[in-house]
Amino acid sequence: MGTPRHVHMAIPAQVSETPRVIGYVSSGTLAQLLDISTSTVAEWVKQGHLPRPRRVGGSNRWKWSEVEQKLNYGPSEPVDPILEASRGGSSGP
Repeated sequence: MGTPRHVHMAIPAQVSETPRVIGYVSSGTLAQLLDISTSTVAEWVKQGHLPRPRRVGGSNRWKWSEVEQKLNYGPSEPVDPILEASRGGSSGP
């Protein structure tokens, strides 16, 4: 047995508790965030479920706020009262 080794670790003086705002994401990151495959990302773009990507620095990127808006509000579709009720909403009078 040798002499005990001391390990020095760099600890940041301050750790931000504010979550990082997501700006632009790649198809791989978008797929991971939505828990889908990258091929599903491409298919959803074709079907209009996701916005089209933008070219940022020569790469396709999705603006996260546009993705959220599209998923939250999407195209106008008839409201399914059973689905709405299962989400805790009410489409009744």
